[in-house]
Amino acid sequence: MKQRKFFILFFIIAVMVLAPGVVWAQGGDDPPPAEEPGVAGEVVEPAAVDALVTMAFSGGPAYDSGWVAIRQDQALTLQHHLGGNLDDYVVIMDYKANSINGVNQRYYGGADFGTHPPSGVHVNDRVGAYWRTLTTDAITVYRRPEDIYADFVRIRIWLDPYPNYDSGWVYISHGAAKTLHHNLGGDADDYVVDMQYRSGIGVNQRSFGGMDYGAKAFSGTRNNDRAGVYWRTLTNADITLFRRAEDDVANRVRIRIWKRRATYDSGWVNINPNQAITLHHYISGDPDNYVVDMQYRSTGSGINRRYYGGMDVGLQHASGLHENDRVGAYWRSLTANSITVYRRPEDIYADQVRIRIWHYWQPTAPDYDSRWFPLNAGGPPVTFGHYLGGSADSYLVDMTYKTDDVNGVNQRYYGGADFGTHPAPGHATNDRVSVYWRTLTNARVTLFRRGEDTYAPKARVRIWKAPKPDYNSGWVAISPNQAKTFNHNLYGSVYDYFVDLQYRNTGGVNQRYYGGMDVGSHPAGGLHENDRVGAYWRSLSNISIVVYRRPEDIYAQEVRVRIWRMARPSYDSHWSVINQNQSQTLFHRLHGDPDNYLLQMWQYDTTYNYINQRHYGGADFGTHPPSGYSANDRAGAYWRSLSPNSVIIYRRPEDGFADRVRVRIWDYNQRQFLPIVRK
Repeated sequence: MKQRKFFILFFIIAVMVLAPGVVWAQGGDDPPPAEEPGVAGEVVEPAAVDALVTMAFSGGPAYDSGWVAIRQDQALTLQHHLGGNLDDYVVIMDYKANSINGVNQRYYGGADFGTHPPSGVHVNDRVGAYWRTLTTDAITVYRRPEDIYADFVRIRIWLDPYPNYDSGWVYISHGAAKTLHHNLGGDADDYVVDMQYRSGIGVNQRSFGGMDYGAKAFSGTRNNDRAGVYWRTLTNADITLFRRAEDDVANRVRIRIWKRRATYDSGWVNINPNQAITLHHYISGDPDNYVVDMQYRSTGSGINRRYYGGMDVGLQHASGLHENDRVGAYWRSLTANSITVYRRPEDIYADQVRIRIWHYWQPTAPDYDSRWFPLNAGGPPVTFGHYLGGSADSYLVDMTYKTDDVNGVNQRYYGGADFGTHPAPGHATNDRVSVYWRTLTNARVTLFRRGEDTYAPKARVRIWKAPKPDYNSGWVAISPNQAKTFNHNLYGSVYDYFVDLQYRNTGGVNQRYYGGMDVGSHPAGGLHENDRVGAYWRSLSNISIVVYRRPEDIYAQEVRVRIWRMARPSYDSHWSVINQNQSQTLFHRLHGDPDNYLLQMWQYDTTYNYINQRHYGGADFGTHPPSGYSANDRAGAYWRSLSPNSVIIYRRPEDGFADRVRVRIWDYNQRQFLPIVRK
């Protein structure tokens, strides 16, 4: 039996990572990562911080107002009641118009038109919207008097105390530039920049990016006053801020920078003045769950956001411009497949533009659901025709099973397991249990229940035509007894991730013996007694993940890892300490239909400090156990007995990989509504 050292991690999980492409020559199982070079990214343990903390530009927000109607010249206060530290807030505001360009950020922060207004508006019209007066309970949105772009506004707020750089609140003189040294290094194309102001109206983004007032200036300001702040000249060491000469909304400015790889990145795209370019991202899913970032680049200003959203220049124009020039750029017409960028006619700051989109996935009903279907132990295999079409590479497959006894809905011995000399109650040595899926195509998927199984008299397979994942390794060849590191570089919190591992061999896409299995005395064709088959993932960090293919495996000639950033789950157990041979009941109390739950369980190994699904569902070792184990040891963990209000987790008697277990559940009951029928 493996000897363990147990200790409690309170704030940071350090995850050890394997060098890419290393093949281990010894005859044992996947070697411990303590022997491997390299250190992965760090992740913050949410149990040690406020439960509302959400990593910005990663998972879902702590507050979402939804689309709220707002009148012209209306100040609308939204009550979020998030509490906490106001300096941890990250605010995203979008607009939506009834007829003009859909979801957009045209004239974000507000702009006054000059003598060349767009069609449908007039000279000196005041357009756009901004937010202001942010407190720990509320935020105020203001739509300018003649605006036509923001019939609806939406505010989302993340509470994130972990930016890679935070300048704090700094003072900038009127008409002055200030360079801040963040020294983050790496590639500035991976940076996300957030800028806020603070003044008598509280924390705000009024006149964001810079604006010249027209003939209808605010009380206390004058026609042609230059207001707001913009940032420019972003490098991997510095960023420069400029406060405009008559500004009165930015007495203090704060810059935060995160490293975040986006779901979609257009790269730098050339754009001409007065040109609209449509970029196709094909993320799919719900655009309401997108976070959009746009940056410009020019010779004079480098990477910048000068006059973000668009501005008409007044009398006191910058060098190189003229009165009434129309400058800046904006995005509009956001859909599930595309977004349009427009550069204004006399602009000199946006020779190139770049759009990045982060998508956090809120699961809804699957595209295919087999419902509960009887399976006979030992076969024959059952093929389900889902006929979803398209590319099967976009599918996320979830399989569960259930018994007619107290174990209920479960994933015991997921993917298949052969018992050794310590079989579970009711079973004999070498019994073959559980069920797996294989031969996934864009029309069908096949399930097989193993010969002596008692856990899956009924099984159910659900398939989502999933949105574009934030990371997709593609199909990668992997040798038997090889551990391979995939560098996803998504950053943020791993607890926003949903991880999916699939295999492929000549028989097609499958999850046979997922998590790994040692073959007993009834080997399938092509295998031998005590062969070690299947594959698993481990060492998940916010930079990388490791996949290991077991030494005699024949089912995972290629593997594919996909990661989605997810909206906050309906339930998160956080890390639950569990002893060997212990079961625990977790009370999620969702009060829904378990058939509409999507559940993912992870394990945490405190000896080698990694998150894993090693021997997920449970495995019995044969005569070639991993280092530190004995023949016939029982490893891994599983969940069972999923009900409307609880789920049971169990850790097997000699397991050393699941010192802690974490269960997350997304409940798509909550998004199913029946129409109201009136007689």
